[in-house]
Amino acid sequence: MVCTTFAVAALGVEHNSVWGDAGRSGATESLWGTAAWLAAVVAGGVAARAAIKRWAPNSNEILFGIVGLLMGIGWVFVARIDSLLAPEQAVAVLLGFVAIAGTLLAARHLNWFLSRPGACGIVAAGLLAAGSFSGGANVSAGAYDPPRQWLELGSLLSVQPYGLAKIVVVIAACGLTATAPRWLGPRFILHRHAAGASVAAIGSWTLLIIGADLASSAIVFAAAWLPLWLDGDDLVGSDVPTVARSTRARALNGVIATYVVGVGVLATVYDRLSAQIRYWLNPWIDAEGATVVDAAFAISDGGITGVGPGLGAPQHLGEPHSDFIFAVIAEELGIVGAAAVLVAFMLLIGTGADIAQRARGTHRLLAAAATSVIGLQAFFAIAGVLRLLPHTVGALPFLAYGQLAMIGNCVAVGLLLAISDTSGASADESGSPPRATPSRLRMVEPAARDAPTGELGMPSRRPARRRRRTAGDPARAEPQQLPLGDP
Repeated sequence: MVCTTFAVAALGVEHNSVWGDAGRSGATESLWGTAAWLAAVVAGGVAARAAIKRWAPNSNEILFGIVGLLMGIGWVFVARIDSLLAPEQAVAVLLGFVAIAGTLLAARHLNWFLSRPGACGIVAAGLLAAGSFSGGANVSAGAYDPPRQWLELGSLLSVQPYGLAKIVVVIAACGLTATAPRWLGPRFILHRHAAGASVAAIGSWTLLIIGADLASSAIVFAAAWLPLWLDGDDLVGSDVPTVARSTRARALNGVIATYVVGVGVLATVYDRLSAQIRYWLNPWIDAEGATVVDAAFAISDGGITGVGPGLGAPQHLGEPHSDFIFAVIAEELGIVGAAAVLVAFMLLIGTGADIAQRARGTHRLLAAAATSVIGLQAFFAIAGVLRLLPHTVGALPFLAYGQLAMIGNCVAVGLLLAISDTSGASADESGSPPRATPSRLRMVEPAARDAPTGELGMPSRRPARRRRRTAGDPARAEPQQLPLGDP
């Protein structure tokens, strides 16, 4: 399917009148010239599949199928938008496949990582700080410049630290939940949920103030809050005292309400956030909102079936290879293609939820939180393009351009595969419950007045004597006879 989409996109670019004769010829040659990178992407997917069969044979097969398809389609559209980005995106996809395989190997010591939440928290804080201070919105006299998450490493390499930081936050939060008795006192242990969620809210507010990115702040808060919410439904350790669900719900819902109110206050008094809200409500008031307007026109031009792969005009969009790749897909594949992307993410989230439901202990928390992080990223990215929420710089997982974002999401997928494999192996080792052999029932007329009247739970003297006589001799055993009752 990925190869077919690539061929159709190359043919579409060849017949795209937007480029002009000279530009169309050069774009087509460049797109066909990236076929070698397509072969590398396909080979990487095959190798990753083989690694999964080797190191996680009992894992969920549907999960990698969905992720691999999204990564392949994403590479095709990034290469179609700008053929110069095809090698970089191919490297990102290959690194994603390596991250999945590496995570499966590292997951053999997953409990070791979960037992060190402090180290994971320090790494997450460093990545978040690098992403926050690497750039930001510049507001001058009410002008709005979208926030930047790209950390420049020289003139040729730029990365997004947020993409990897989110999954590290998940591991740190799950590890802290599992090792809470070692970090908290006996009196404070019962209030660990409210304390942890409060720290997450304060950290998310800090990210919101520094980076002015609502989506990243909300995802980081959810990554830390969700394990605390799930803790207690399935105890992660015998030394962790149980907290009543009602008490935990009041505490965590109170923290959520406080976080939402804080975001509302910041959006009102903070210019860098109020500009996002202003251009979300009315993007036509100034040229700064033109990116969202152009995305709306592109989606409208696509209609139901789209203009066709390679026949759109992504050059009219701002950052079409990252922030607005969903608009490019909707323009060229139409509502049908956009709906297919949504269905793929829904299947991915549903598969992750099924893996979390089958897991136990800290692995259950980790699987649920990792799935939620992927789902929230997709939700904020698509909702920002459709103007259901203020537009942020969140990239669509597995589809958009980016190195560390791809690696972080693939690490989350690797964790889900490892947890799925562990759950499947445990089920195989424990053995499925013995299947009951069908009973041979023979209905006969009642032989005595005191015979049972057809109620299966009522004892009968005559079958009981027969069972006692034939208990020592299996050959003489007869099928149980259930007499029919009186009409």
